[in-house]
Amino acid sequence: MIQDKDFRQLAELSPFGTYMVTPDRTIVYWNRAAEQITGYRAEEMIGIRCPETKLDHMDEKGRPLCRTYCPLLASMDQKKPLSKKLVFTHKDGTMGVIQAHFVPLADEKGQIRLVAEQFEEVSLLDRGSLIIQNLYSLAHHDTLTGLPNRKFLDPLLKMRFSEYHRLHQLFAVLFAVLFADIDHFHDFNGKYGHPAGDRMLKAFADAATHSIRSTDTLGRWGGEEFIGIYPIKNRSDIIPIANRFQHMVKQAFIHHESHPLHITMSVGITAVQEGDTPESIIQRADKYMYEAKNRGRNTIVHDRVE
Repeated sequence: MIQDKDFRQLAELSPFGTYMVTPDRTIVYWNRAAEQITGYRAEEMIGIRCPETKLDHMDEKGRPLCRTYCPLLASMDQKKPLSKKLVFTHKDGTMGVIQAHFVPLADEKGQIRLVAEQFEEVSLLDRGSLIIQNLYSLAHHDTLTGLPNRKFLDPLLKMRFSEYHRLHQLFAVLFAVLFADIDHFHDFNGKYGHPAGDRMLKAFADAATHSIRSTDTLGRWGGEEFIGIYPIKNRSDIIPIANRFQHMVKQAFIHHESHPLHITMSVGITAVQEGDTPESIIQRADKYMYEAKNRGRNTIVHDRVE
């Protein structure tokens, strides 16, 4: 008769790296082969959420996966096994390519309890690899500010929705989207020149990078528009987030002809709601931002909070 301990022994002795995560991507199992392939011991990994590790999984186009919509989430959402070739970062800083297989494990009611990833190292990176050609690509970050761009923000938002749909009833998982636009930026460029405008965008990005929490993401949506994605515990959290954002904007400045120049922003912020999609939450935040413009700019419009 096959017993549970037989499966555990099989997993421990398997030449394939194997680990398991809960629906919120907390690692609960890490076998010996996973230790050998990655350099990380089980005690270093168990209890940590995948996005918080330093494995830095990327796909063959150089897209970061751990902080966005990773295959583990896709496997949970689609409720079927998936396979993907990935690049990972070893504990010693070297990089390798793995072939990974993701298998969702459901309970008797069909609810996903765990997802297992099994992987084997395929090769070291070589210059002819599609991965190495794209690994340091700036495709997912804005070249001027260094902030994440739309190609990064879109899958990140998709990941937040995946977590919300799976976890919010059990763990009250929520998130907010902030949409901000620099006030009178066209006039700023006209008066001080586009180089000054570029320096101001960089100054704002630098202030943002040093001010946001590690769980938050602020990116450049395009032009003078920026989007922030924030995990929250309560819907009322959107108010202090927006206030901190406005305070951060005030810290950004450049020197022009020995005088400091500042900017202001109009801000809309909203928390996720039942029935929302990535498109609808951005549209609502954008609508609030325009309401802020109509109220005289340099102000915040947000959801009504009870």
